[in-house]
Amino acid sequence: MRGEQPTYRSMFQRLLRRSRSGGVQCCFALISFASNIPTQSQAQQWDACTPSPEVKAALDALPRPTPGQTEWGFHLKELEAIQGLRARYPNDVFVERRYIDHIQDRTERPKVIEEYKAKWTANPNSPLLAYLYGLMLVGPESQESVKLFDGALEKDPKFPWPHVSLARIFSLPRFRDNSKADTHLKAFLDACPTAFDGYDELLRADEDKAVIRKYASQFRSLLEKREDTDAIAEYRTLWALEFKATAPSEYEAPRERTARDVLRIRALNLREKREWYDALEEGYRLANDQKNVDWAKNERELQVPSPWFPAFSSKWFEDHHSPNEDASEQTRRAYNKELLAQTNKWIQERPNLTYIWEMRLDALTQLKDALPKEIETTAEQVIQVAQKNAGPGGPESGDYIRVAGALSKRHLQPGRVVEMAQKGLDASEIEEKYFVDNWDSSLDKESAAEWRFLYADSKLNGLRYLAEAYVELKQADQAQITLSRMDERLQDLKSLAGDKNTHKESYLKQVSEYWGAMGRLAELQQRKTDAMGFYEGALLARLEAKQKPVPGEKDELVNDARRLWSSLGGTSEAWTMWYGRRANELARSVTLRWDDANEPLAPFELADLNGKSWTAESLKGKVTFLNFWASW
Repeated sequence: MRGEQPTYRSMFQRLLRRSRSGGVQCCFALISFASNIPTQSQAQQWDACTPSPEVKAALDALPRPTPGQTEWGFHLKELEAIQGLRARYPNDVFVERRYIDHIQDRTERPKVIEEYKAKWTANPNSPLLAYLYGLMLVGPESQESVKLFDGALEKDPKFPWPHVSLARIFSLPRFRDNSKADTHLKAFLDACPTAFDGYDELLRADEDKAVIRKYASQFRSLLEKREDTDAIAEYRTLWALEFKATAPSEYEAPRERTARDVLRIRALNLREKREWYDALEEGYRLANDQKNVDWAKNERELQVPSPWFPAFSSKWFEDHHSPNEDASEQTRRAYNKELLAQTNKWIQERPNLTYIWEMRLDALTQLKDALPKEIETTAEQVIQVAQKNAGPGGPESGDYIRVAGALSKRHLQPGRVVEMAQKGLDASEIEEKYFVDNWDSSLDKESAAEWRFLYADSKLNGLRYLAEAYVELKQADQAQITLSRMDERLQDLKSLAGDKNTHKESYLKQVSEYWGAMGRLAELQQRKTDAMGFYEGALLARLEAKQKPVPGEKDELVNDARRLWSSLGGTSEAWTMWYGRRANELARSVTLRWDDANEPLAPFELADLNGKSWTAESLKGKVTFLNFWASW
């Protein structure tokens, strides 16, 4: 979606945030940690559900990001502070969990895994170290995490934290075991009624309404006694639980209760806290008070704007919808002109946001009158800012491939395209190895397949940009090698596409791009007849993919093919009969297409705006339109 960071970082940053270790201070923290490992009897005496007031205050005082700060700069500052806390509070479970949450970078994570492995190996009877080592392995090695968490509970059955981690793992598709997940979640909620983690997990869990009502009531009693920011932020979880535990036909009661909560929360007047505005926005939404929803959103942007998004940027995208593929040239030009002007303003506010520079680059490449120098300069800024945000590990594959694509589209700096595309492909190989297990363990089969398809499609883009740049540089041998790699990847993409119509069309678009590049290479090698055959393959695949040329943009494939057709003696009439007629029919067709799901609909019960309850059974035999949306 436009306005959201359009790289792999935006997809995975919550699970896989970038980080590095902290030098001398890190070593001091590790020495302290190793010399103060709690024994089993000590662990059993902990009140481990909530941090001590001193530790809580220290964690709350950790640095927060500021506007203009880079992701990497903030990471280093926070990491330094966390390492300081590890030295001050060795073997504190809450400090260590914060450290582990922070260390998720694919290049540094193995070092931290080894750190915890060494400590656990030296102290195998420590439930704390078994738990912390298990946390570091969640994802690629979740099976080993389960063993470590089980071992921690055997050493100390009263140690609560392994329960919530096990509940989460047994809710994942690969390890799904609802009975075990429920058992561990209830064990944690009963052991730690004051810890928010259990209620957050309950919201994700597949529990019956009676269980949810029980713990939601417990949660409400806890929150109503508190006025701190953490508690105010958790009201959104509480409300979600209360609505989840209620039949849609009975929503009026939780709606009224939410409205009363909102009155209390607003009276606290925490105008310097984003959590306050977030809670008010959600509460007003549930209470059907749109006027105050808008007030909360507006005031939040004015008083506490996000360091990672320019003020009111989401509102701009609500008011300026990205044109669809059938939009006229005038509509797309007007939109990109406005977007370009807006990114100029946003860059003044937030100069170190990679995705803002990428949106600017995208807008420039869509505008015919954009100067090549401006495109090249912006492309360099994208990489420079991405580098500053990424740190020593370097930008992600999506950043490199986006820049390569922008330059390739405007036939600028083919040498730079080669460099960017190759770096993107190299980075994608590392990312794929790192992410693949996370996808498989945390996503259902269909979602994991979707990500795999998108990733494979992106890599094909990188190969195409690389091949076309080699052709422009007249390096035929390198282009041939790259296109051979592309051919192999196409077979993978075809397999991943399966029977999904949109994926099959995306695959055919890549086939069309492949044959088009083959045609240009054949022309470079003076094999004109071969080139014409390749161009024909490209055009046929494009027709099969139902891919229309963008209105108003030069259709390079058609231009290249028709020029070569004419040079080989082909007539305009024959061209129209062979290609032009079908292309015109496609151009007149509507863009909207449907995919057959061919999957059973899961049972549900939903309420409309009037409170009427709808179920899958009540809609049986009716033509029903479902509109899905998400807020990021």
